[in-house]
Amino acid sequence: MGRFPHVARTCRPPGRVIAMSTVSVPRPARTALSVPRGYVEYLQAKLLEAEAALTAMSEKYERTKARFDRCYARHGITPEEDIVNYINAKGMNPELKFWYAKVEHFQREVTAYGAALTGLDAARRMLGDDGYRVPEHGRVRNNRRALNRAG
Repeated sequence: MGRFPHVARTCRPPGRVIAMSTVSVPRPARTALSVPRGYVEYLQAKLLEAEAALTAMSEKYERTKARFDRCYARHGITPEEDIVNYINAKGMNPELKFWYAKVEHFQREVTAYGAALTGLDAARRMLGDDGYRVPEHGRVRNNRRALNRAG
């Protein structure tokens, strides 16, 4: 058996040998990004929805926090007077936690949809328009002064 007894040899019947090529055929370069228009419209609609929800949740949070501030100010607990008790009371208020969590959720959604659209737009510009590419012949490598030059 040799050095690897756990590897058993199989008897193959004589016939065709199928070999897989490791060299792939070069594909033609795409001239434009192939993202369906409907997907971009979907992302834009979701971004608008998230922005509207973020605005609404921010307003609800601000109203709730203003009500909280008024309530605790009557008891003399304000950030200026008693910051320790103010922070403790604010941390224990479930309504403030709830609305702030909603605000954070929609901030993440706005960021995600905005980043996806920005990335798709950047990819479209890089792949579809040669005007955004730096010409190779006029490029100076490893020269810091060349990085600061315009045009």
